[in-house]
Amino acid sequence: MKKYVSTITLMLVWIIGSSFNTLKEGDLTKEDRKYVISYLKQSQKELFSRIKDLSEEQWTFKATDTTWSPAEICEHIFKAESSLISRADAMDTTNWSPRGEDYVQEKVQFVIDFLQNRERKFNAPERLQPESQFSTPKAFLSEFKQKRGETISYVNDVEKPLKGYYKDFGPLGEISGYHWLVFISAHTQRHIKQLDEVLENPDFPI
Repeated sequence: MKKYVSTITLMLVWIIGSSFNTLKEGDLTKEDRKYVISYLKQSQKELFSRIKDLSEEQWTFKATDTTWSPAEICEHIFKAESSLISRADAMDTTNWSPRGEDYVQEKVQFVIDFLQNRERKFNAPERLQPESQFSTPKAFLSEFKQKRGETISYVNDVEKPLKGYYKDFGPLGEISGYHWLVFISAHTQRHIKQLDEVLENPDFPI
């Protein structure tokens, strides 16, 4: 009898546990989360390597009156992070329209390629314009590290089916909440390229 009860108990534990681990349509898979987090860490590392040793003069250098300094570029990246997470998280108020995995992955690459093409120029919204928030690279590094950590925690923990909700976003076409998560790192890398343009300017302080 005890053996029978134990067997039933184990079966119930397995069934309950399985129900918690079953992915629903539109849910992020373990691989999705791993990819996004790896990309977030990679883009953060690339950004930090370029600015961690900049002097104050280098940090605030502007090639022209109409271009951004390293400080301004980094502040824009920082401000955009929260805005992009909000876009991803709010997708469950849009259209439920799950797509096949081939479409999802093709759109991932399209988002990355589109953002990294610096030939396309865009004006940042007023709320994402720099306002001299970070006086030194050290100040930025500290706050951005915390914010990027919060983004990674969100990706780890989010339970909304972000791959199932789609909405049209101009030149990118219809994208999901998952694509907005990819957008974050692609956006960072876009502005790393902008940063490289400043660092490679012949008038950049040595």
